[in-house]
Amino acid sequence: MKCLINLFSEPNLKFEHFVHGKYAGASAEVSKLWETQKLGFHVETLAPGAYSCPYHLHEEEEEMFIVLKGFAKVRQDGEFYEIKEGDLVLFKTGSAHQFYNHTKAPFLFLALSNKAEDEVCEYPDSNKRWERKSKKLTQNGVEIEDYWKDEEDPDLKWPS
Repeated sequence: MKCLINLFSEPNLKFEHFVHGKYAGASAEVSKLWETQKLGFHVETLAPGAYSCPYHLHEEEEEMFIVLKGFAKVRQDGEFYEIKEGDLVLFKTGSAHQFYNHTKAPFLFLALSNKAEDEVCEYPDSNKRWERKSKKLTQNGVEIEDYWKDEEDPDLKWPS
């Protein structure tokens, strides 16, 4: 299999749209297309005025993002800063993070991470914990099913 694509014109990139309240965009899972074993990566467009996902940190995985187009803001370990086209952003294991597209134009980026079989993801704003191996989601130690529970208004955690 030829493992070469153009992120701006590849017809095989199938973007899946997501909208959940203030979280909205579209993602194309390139690593699934290529059936990678140790790397996870996707191209994602974050809609204007939307958040990428709930504020979270990884216990086993590191993530790197390459900004392909546009501007966004980052919340990382309680700090806030802007990123732009050409920026490379790294979130080391244990670093809580979230993107917010504060502009009126789409924000396009490539996300890359290692795949950790024993990955655990923590959500500091909602006291949730997700375990990859068991596919178990808990909040305050109690198993729950709703991933979005208590993540409805991320604006409250960002400066005005």
